[in-house]
Amino acid sequence: MDNKKILTTSLNKINLNFTEADIDKIEKYIDILLEHNNQSNLVGTKLKQDILIRHVIDSLSIFKYSNYFFTPRAGENFKILDIGTGAGLPGILISIFLKDRNVYLLDKKSKAINFLREAVHKLNLTNIYIIEGNAEYLGHDDKYRENFDIVLSRAVGKFNIVCELMLPFCKIGGKAVLYKSKKLHEEIEEFKNIIPILGGKIAKILEVKVPNLDEYRAFLSILKETNTLYKYPRKYAKILKTPLAE
Repeated sequence: MDNKKILTTSLNKINLNFTEADIDKIEKYIDILLEHNNQSNLVGTKLKQDILIRHVIDSLSIFKYSNYFFTPRAGENFKILDIGTGAGLPGILISIFLKDRNVYLLDKKSKAINFLREAVHKLNLTNIYIIEGNAEYLGHDDKYRENFDIVLSRAVGKFNIVCELMLPFCKIGGKAVLYKSKKLHEEIEEFKNIIPILGGKIAKILEVKVPNLDEYRAFLSILKETNTLYKYPRKYAKILKTPLAE
């Protein structure tokens, strides 16, 4: 089966409506990523089909639960933040299908920012905003703090560290969403007590079968219930040295 067939079949399996133009953009995105990846190693995967399955389709599998994650409350300007986006995974791909939503991509690495700027320009994605900087500082900036409906994290880092970085960006009533593998349940058991400290509550664990990928995948949805104390997030060195544990 060729890559285009794998892509279209997979999107059908996760009930994602698409146009030929959407497919063209995804294929172009992969080509741009492959070109950059030779120099900057944005993703460890080197083969085109592996990137398609392990990164593109995996990122888009969240649309299996589109109604839960992406249905805005009435009258809201729905904003999505992708923290530690790297090569725009999942943010760029989500923006292709949520054309009427604003998607913000946050990363501190210049090689990622350079790639994102080029990809967004070449793909003509007008609903994307690129933020260069450190989450632990920007999480205290009133422009971003508690200002997003959905805050996403995919393959960024350790559960408790990522939660401390994500939840300060999430508005009350919004959701922090982590793409997780089979370690999820073990991590929840170990760190579930830190989520209320940050103003959140575990809302749902939504398992998903990613087409053509024989690995466990799930989304952890954390509902933001109360304001995060202003001392969070702490400086990254402090988070690493003394991570929230209970």
